[in-house]
Amino acid sequence: MNLDYNIFLEVAVIPLNIVLCAFLMIRYTNPTRVNIAFRRFAFAVMITDIVDVATAIVTSAHASVPNPIHHLFNMADSALAAVTGFLFIYYVYAYSSMNHSSLVRRNVINVILLGTDFILLFTNPFTGWVFTYDEGGNYIHEFLFTPVAYGFPILFFLIASLYMLTHRERYKKSQLTTLILAMVVAGTLFVLQMLFFDDVLITFFIASIGSLIVFLSLETPEYEKLIQTEAELNEAKEREAVMQAKERLSREVMRALSKAVDAKDHYTNGHSARVAKYAKEIARRMGKTEKEQGEIYELGLLHDVGKIGISEEIINKKGKLTYEEFDQIKKHTVIGWDILKTITEIPWLSKGARWHHERYDGKGYPDGLYGNNIPEEARIICLADCYDAMTSKRSYSSPRAQEEVRAEIERCMGTQFDPNIAKHLLAMIDEDTEYDLRENSKN
Repeated sequence: MNLDYNIFLEVAVIPLNIVLCAFLMIRYTNPTRVNIAFRRFAFAVMITDIVDVATAIVTSAHASVPNPIHHLFNMADSALAAVTGFLFIYYVYAYSSMNHSSLVRRNVINVILLGTDFILLFTNPFTGWVFTYDEGGNYIHEFLFTPVAYGFPILFFLIASLYMLTHRERYKKSQLTTLILAMVVAGTLFVLQMLFFDDVLITFFIASIGSLIVFLSLETPEYEKLIQTEAELNEAKEREAVMQAKERLSREVMRALSKAVDAKDHYTNGHSARVAKYAKEIARRMGKTEKEQGEIYELGLLHDVGKIGISEEIINKKGKLTYEEFDQIKKHTVIGWDILKTITEIPWLSKGARWHHERYDGKGYPDGLYGNNIPEEARIICLADCYDAMTSKRSYSSPRAQEEVRAEIERCMGTQFDPNIAKHLLAMIDEDTEYDLRENSKN
């Protein structure tokens, strides 16, 4: 049988797809959001590549294969192509930290688009709007063929590209460069095939190579960092013999974990404990109950827990950090969130870790929250954290004079700090005539 299509490129990468998917099943067993999203995308690429090749063979058989079989293969091929693009969107989303309402809204829009594609495909045997076959089994493109067969997969690539470009601050530079390059190359070849090389199967050859490149350049470092973080956390928990929530996660264990974090930074000994103490006093002055003050104290102790996933060379670097190094430091907020949110019995415990670097004016990270959208506990931790940074020795600065610290807090009210919370810290400073609220103080 003579084939109507050149299938050899896509046939050649089928073993590559199988090996990659087998490796993911064996090695990538940790059910993180990124791992799950990439695994689904890689499996979709493999299945669609195989089905695309099979469809080309069936279509080339013409009248020797009944038209219903032709319809089945071509509908499955187009549907899987759309699903692959759809799953690529969620791989891109997996690296972001969008809030629940944004994710739900995007889910609804993307599912409606995918559903529209499915409706057009699976009603085609009755409408004939996408493709038909003549009596000789020849494949005929109808007026909706290009929008359905090519339009929806390209649209999903564009949605992923647009999200990355408009939220590029949420990705490492290497992630952004690699993913955008892969999307541009794949999209360009997709268009070229659609316009000029309709008889050459190349789309899922490119998708297969692209998935391998993305895996090697983006997945492995993220996975290894996660494994290292979890290993360090598990060691700390084993040493203290606790794996329980609220009543079992004792104050002593929290202190031990905060000290383990502080120990990574040679310049911040006792930082977490001081932040916890300052935050608790601010909460008391705000009229919080003793229970709420205790919770704020615990948030302060663990606000920097994500630093156990950051390289010590970066944390203890003397001098100014590079853009890439600062981008790594910023990730401690999300790493801390991922660690603490697993303690489901204490769901509020992760608030301080994730949002203590948000600013009242919305210019903070990781989510750019502003004003009262930032949890109140995180606004308190942010203020206590910045105060301790100014009154302690760091790799990049010496302790400031009390008057200078007070002036800086006052200057940043309404921009970096919640003014209604900052006024309580100013009162604490005014009452601290001996300047005891600082590193190495007698208290």
